[in-house]
Amino acid sequence: MRKDALGGLVRWSGLGWGLRALFARRRVTIVVYHDPDPSVLEEHLAFYARHYTFTTMDAVADALENGDWDALPAYPLVLTFDDGHRGNAALADLFRTYGVRPTIFLCSRIVGTHRPYWWKTGAAARLGAEALKLVPDAERRRRLAEAGDDPDADATAPQAMGWDDVRRLADCADFGAHTRTHPILPRCNDQQAEEEIALCRQELEEGMGGTPCRHFAFPNGDYGERDLAILRHAGYRTARTIEPGWNGPDTDPMRLKGFIVSDDATVPWLEVQLTGIPRLLRVLRRALRGARAAATAGTPPPTRTAGGPASA
Repeated sequence: MRKDALGGLVRWSGLGWGLRALFARRRVTIVVYHDPDPSVLEEHLAFYARHYTFTTMDAVADALENGDWDALPAYPLVLTFDDGHRGNAALADLFRTYGVRPTIFLCSRIVGTHRPYWWKTGAAARLGAEALKLVPDAERRRRLAEAGDDPDADATAPQAMGWDDVRRLADCADFGAHTRTHPILPRCNDQQAEEEIALCRQELEEGMGGTPCRHFAFPNGDYGERDLAILRHAGYRTARTIEPGWNGPDTDPMRLKGFIVSDDATVPWLEVQLTGIPRLLRVLRRALRGARAAATAGTPPPTRTAGGPASA
């Protein structure tokens, strides 16, 4: 069934309205973008403005920590962006127009540099990004370098925002941590996991002139109990997964749920994605593929609550 047709069915059946009324009125909806075109995001923001009330990650953290869930508005929605793509800098006027203050999760060793996002390199395309996610991180980096795309080498043009972009957005956006280099955390050894999580926060705060960095998003949605312990010790207030669902007063602040929204989604398909159904089906398919790939590679699949796209 075509996406827009399914979207029309969801709207006609009242499923989208019903789920919002049942789950979203007093629970927080968190949406996850990567690098949407401003024209697409404007349509999405207009939809959100009609059906939700924008809030912030800090407000959600306050409500969880203080036990005052009623301090949040009805139908609260938090807008988030993963990776800190250069195109995010062009969204500032939309944020101001719609009165939304998103959280943009940055990789501290990629922002402000010419280093590429590893999954967007030619080497990752040739080797297979999904296969690379299943091997130890040192092995992933070695394979990329041998295939001609050292993750620490500069690309021709920057793919991430610069620090000037971050400073220009400071009046209309918050910034969180997305590790230093976007590894698959369960594939990192203990020392590297500690550095990717804790040093990321320190480096971002230095780059932002001391502005606190208190929120984290798991690259690709992958994490384990070790990573949760590091996050808590590092002083983060929240961590966002990509497990679809709504967040209530009993939600673990280190396992906040989030709906991934396609950067090019039409509004009907956006409404379908906010049901969580496409994501759950994709997770099941990816879990089956991952299990087969892991069996072939002789390695266990990473711990995760929900699988993520190569660009998560």
